[in-house]
Amino acid sequence: MRDAPLFLRLGRLIAGNPRTVVALWAVAIALGSWGAWVFPDVAIGGAASLSGSASKGVDDALHTEFRNPFLDPLLVVIATPRLPIGQASFIAWQGRAVRTLAALPDVGGIDADANAADPGRRPADEHMTALIVGITAKDEAGQHRSVMHVRAALQPLRRALLRLDPSARIAVTGGPAIDYDINTSSAEGGDRAEKRALPLTLVILLLAFGTVVAASLPFLMGLASTMVAFGAAFVLARLMPVSNLLGNVVTMIGLAVGIDYSLLMVKDFRDSLRREDVTTAVALTVAEAGLTICWSGCTVAIGMLGLLFSPILETRSVGIGGALVVVVAVLAALTFLPACLALIGRHIERWPIGFATLQRADRSSFWRRLAAWTVRRPVLCLALAGGAVLAMSLPLAGARSGFSDEPWFLPKGMEARVGMEMLQAMQHHDSGLDLQILVRTTDGQPLLAASHLAALRAFSERLARDSRTASLVSSLSTAKTAAGALYLSRDGRAGLFALTPAAALTLPQVQAFARELRGVAPAGPFTAEVGGAPVYYNDFSDYMWRSFPKVFGFVIVATLALLFGAFRSYLLPIKAVAANLLAIGAGYGAVVAVFQYGWFDRLVGLERPFGAIALEVPMMIFCLSFGLSMDYELFLLFRIQREYLKHGDNDRATIDGLAGVAPVITGAGLIMAVVFGAFAGADLPALKMIGVGLCVAVLIDATLIRGFVVPAFMSLAGRWNWYPGRRGTDRLQ
Repeated sequence: MRDAPLFLRLGRLIAGNPRTVVALWAVAIALGSWGAWVFPDVAIGGAASLSGSASKGVDDALHTEFRNPFLDPLLVVIATPRLPIGQASFIAWQGRAVRTLAALPDVGGIDADANAADPGRRPADEHMTALIVGITAKDEAGQHRSVMHVRAALQPLRRALLRLDPSARIAVTGGPAIDYDINTSSAEGGDRAEKRALPLTLVILLLAFGTVVAASLPFLMGLASTMVAFGAAFVLARLMPVSNLLGNVVTMIGLAVGIDYSLLMVKDFRDSLRREDVTTAVALTVAEAGLTICWSGCTVAIGMLGLLFSPILETRSVGIGGALVVVVAVLAALTFLPACLALIGRHIERWPIGFATLQRADRSSFWRRLAAWTVRRPVLCLALAGGAVLAMSLPLAGARSGFSDEPWFLPKGMEARVGMEMLQAMQHHDSGLDLQILVRTTDGQPLLAASHLAALRAFSERLARDSRTASLVSSLSTAKTAAGALYLSRDGRAGLFALTPAAALTLPQVQAFARELRGVAPAGPFTAEVGGAPVYYNDFSDYMWRSFPKVFGFVIVATLALLFGAFRSYLLPIKAVAANLLAIGAGYGAVVAVFQYGWFDRLVGLERPFGAIALEVPMMIFCLSFGLSMDYELFLLFRIQREYLKHGDNDRATIDGLAGVAPVITGAGLIMAVVFGAFAGADLPALKMIGVGLCVAVLIDATLIRGFVVPAFMSLAGRWNWYPGRRGTDRLQ
C-alpha cells in the first residue's frame, strides 16, 4: 500500500476544489458529445486489409496496373414478377437505367449481365436480371461513396419500375455494398444496444444502492466516460485510420467499466461517511478505492492493448478504443466522481427506495456466510465450481474457424443481403468467390507476344478443364472484343485470368482450390500470383494464427508482471491468470455452443448455426474478457490484502474481503452482463458473438469464480498467497 499516500493527497486536493474539477469535466463531456456525433464521419470500415499478403499484392496490382472497373463491381439485381424482361417497356426502362448509372462520375462502365435486349444473354428466369456496375474508386471510402451514389440514382428509377410492375424489387449488392451495409449496421447496433442496456442498468443500480442519488452517480459516470472517450476517439481518427468498430467497443466497455469503478468508489465513500466528515471520506475513498481502480485500469488496458498485435485494423482499433475508454474511466473515477461526492456529501443517502439492506456486510449477511462456508470446504468448492466452469468450456473441443459466404450471415432486410438472395434465385454465378490469377512475363516481352500464346493457351485449357472451374475469362478469350483491354495491363506485360469456381463448391473447397493454384503458372517466362476473396480468406487465417502467440503472450506476461508489482506475490498473479482463463474458456465455449452447434440460437435471434467462427472473434473475446475479469480479481484481492495486513489471518481476511466487496462484484457483474447482453441482440453476427461471449464470461467470473474458486484457492494456499511480500508491510517478513 505504499502508493496510498499519493492517492490520499490527490483525494484531499479534489475534495478541496470540487467545483473546478466538475467544471473541467463538464467542458470535456460537452466536447466529447460533439465528438460522438461526428465520429462515424471520420471512422472507416469494410474488409480487413492484410498488409504484405499475397491477396493484397494482387489486389493493389490490379487496381494500379489495369484499366478494369469491374474488379470490385456493384451488382444491381432486378426482379419483375409480373413483367417479363423481354417486353419493350422493360427494355426501355433498362436502357434508361444504364444511361443514368453510366453518367455517374464514379462509374467506369456498365455490363448488362443478363441483357434484356439480347435474347442470347437472357437468364432462364424471364423475370430477373442484373446490371454489373464497374466503379472507378480504388479505396474503401471511395467505394462506399459509390454505393451511396448508385443507390441514390436508382431511387427515381425504382419508382418508375414500380409503375410498370408494383411487385418489382431492386437491390444493390456486391463486395463494396456489403461492406457499406455492414459498417452502417455496426454503427447503428452500438446505439441500439446502449438504449437497451441503460434502463435495466439503472434499475440494477437502484437495487444495489437503495437510494436514487447513490445509484445515479455510477450511471452518470458511465455515460460521461463514454462521451469523453468518443471525443478522444474523434481526435485520434483525424490523425490515423481507425475502424468504426472502435465506436462499438467504446460504448460497450465505457458503460461497463465506468459504472464498475464508480460502484466501488461510491460504496467505499458511503462506508467512510459513517465514520468521517465529507472531506476526509472523499480523501480516504480515493486513497483506498482509487488505488484499486488504478491498478485495475492498468490490467484492463493491458488486455485491450494485446489486440495491437493483431494483423488487421479492425481488431487493432478495438484494442485502441478499449484502452482509451478505460483510461478515461479511471480518470473519471479518480477525479470527477470524488468531486461530485464532495459536493453531494451526505445527500448521497437521499430518496431511499427501501433496498439499503442489500449493502449490509455484517456476520448475518449472505456473503459472509457464503465466504465462511467456502473457506471451510475449499477442496469441495474448488472441485465443484472449477469442474462446472470447465464443463462449460467443453464445446471448445469442436470449435471450427473460418468464414461464411451465405447471405443469411448478414442481417435480414439488409439491401446487400436481399440482392445476394435474388442472385441465388436466378442461379447467378457471381458469388464473390472469383479467383484472380495475375500472370506476368519475365522476358520483357508483351504477354500476348506470338511466342507466348501456346503456353498461355495450354495454361488456360488446364484451368478450364478442372472440374472445380465454372468459367475462365482472360485476355486470350476476349482479345478480339472490346473487353480484351480490361484483362491486360497498361504496359501489356501482365494479364488477368478471372476464374469463377463451380457453384457446387463450398467455401472451404474453394479456399483449398486457391491454395493449389498458388504454385501453378504457365510454362516458360512467366510468373503467376493468385488473388481474390478465397485467397484473402486463406491469408487472413494464416496471419491470425501467427498473431495469436503474440497477443496471448503479451497479455499474460504483462499481466503477471503488473500483478507481481501490485501484490509482491508469486502465487496470486498465476492464480489470477488461471482464473481468468477459466472464465474466457466458458465464454467462448458458449459462443461455440450457440453459434456453431445451434444451442439456444433463437434466444439471440440467430436464423441458423454457422459452420465456423471467424478467428477475430476468439481473439477479441480473449483480450476483452481477460482485462474485464481482472477488474473483479483486483477488487477482491486488494480488499483481502487490506484485511490481511490488519491481522495476518488469511482465512479471516478472505471471509472479510469477500463479504466486503462481493456486493460490488455482483452488481458490477450484472451490469456488465446487461451491457454485453444488449450487444447479443445486435443484427451483425460478429457483434452477437462478442456480446454472448463477454456476457457469459463476466457472469461466470462474478459468480462461480469470485464466489467459490478464488476464496477456496486462497484458503488452500494460506500464507503462501503473500510470499515473498513487501518488506515493512507484509507480515511474512
